[in-house]
Amino acid sequence: MAQLKAGILGAFLILGVGACGTATNAMDDGVPKVAEDMTLPSGEMIGDIVMPAGSAMDAKDSIILGNGANAFGKIIAQVKAKQIKVMQFYKENMPTQGWGLISEIQDDDILLTFQKPTRVAVIQIERGRATDLTITVTPRN
Repeated sequence: MAQLKAGILGAFLILGVGACGTATNAMDDGVPKVAEDMTLPSGEMIGDIVMPAGSAMDAKDSIILGNGANAFGKIIAQVKAKQIKVMQFYKENMPTQGWGLISEIQDDDILLTFQKPTRVAVIQIERGRATDLTITVTPRN
């Protein structure tokens, strides 16, 4: 009986070690994983809002009043990039134009709110085949 228990215990240990080795190999095959590049190149400037390269502005539905640092209105565009990359693009590039991030909401859509002393910019990033983008810039009271 003692020999049977020792044999069963030995079998479980061999199976357990084998299973651990298999699980480890499945999770870590020794090949380093390449991190996905999260950067998008900068494209044109609309007022003092930088757009991702390759973005397509909808000129029919967008309205921009004023110019440069005094521009306000609504920009509607599409970007052929993942929603998360577009979010990261604006979080990195808006501060270089003097905008400060004051609010961030992430759900199905992403809302980023930035401010300057005289204006507020709300960037809505929607998920889809291409990422839909709505940027609304308003004067600050």
